[in-house]
Amino acid sequence: MYIITALLSLYLFSPTYKYPVLPQKGAKIEAFLPKGWHILEKAEGDLNKDNLPDLAAVIETDKPVKNLKESEVEVPPRILFVALRQADGNYQLSVQSNESILLSNEGGIFGDPWAGMTIERGTLLVQFYAGSSSRWGYDYRWRFQNNDWYLIGATYTSSSTHDGSFEKYDFNLSTGAAELTQGKAMEDEKVKNPKDKVTRFTVAKKPLFKLSNFKPGQYAIYKEVYI
Repeated sequence: MYIITALLSLYLFSPTYKYPVLPQKGAKIEAFLPKGWHILEKAEGDLNKDNLPDLAAVIETDKPVKNLKESEVEVPPRILFVALRQADGNYQLSVQSNESILLSNEGGIFGDPWAGMTIERGTLLVQFYAGSSSRWGYDYRWRFQNNDWYLIGATYTSSSTHDGSFEKYDFNLSTGAAELTQGKAMEDEKVKNPKDKVTRFTVAKKPLFKLSNFKPGQYAIYKEVYI
């Protein structure tokens, strides 16, 4: 009985995966890759207003691992990092975020929720989209300010393939301004449906979330809406 209890205790309290610590400096993006990792996606652009092209990247392991997010399913861990270009042409690591990127098994039937990353208007936009007949999406806009990375904007979208209905919540976390759009999805998602209902409101301003310890979908922001 003692052996069984000990083994059960070892299983229940086995350590979770330990993420590697990325190098602080590098001449190119590959210098920040730990052994056994590859680039999932990268983006380049000026993120700290010094007119130098910085880089952001999402990387993942070549092979899946155990004990990730306390899951029994083996899945490759992912890291988001940003490195700022220096005057000498090298890059300085600005932030490493181990849990801000959803994993490949967290998208439901629709599959990997990763939907891309871009640098625009001096901010880093990270996007996820997944689900099944009911689909959901998260957009996160990160900005470098006060020498750290903060979430200044977030969008949560839910939709149904049964009737084509959708809801989209847009939050400006810097000002507290928010907007809810409800309606029917158009074939071209970039075209707004003139019949959509748009409701504007405000949410209580709170300290901005930091990229270094952010976890998607974990924070109640308005009623039952999480970001």
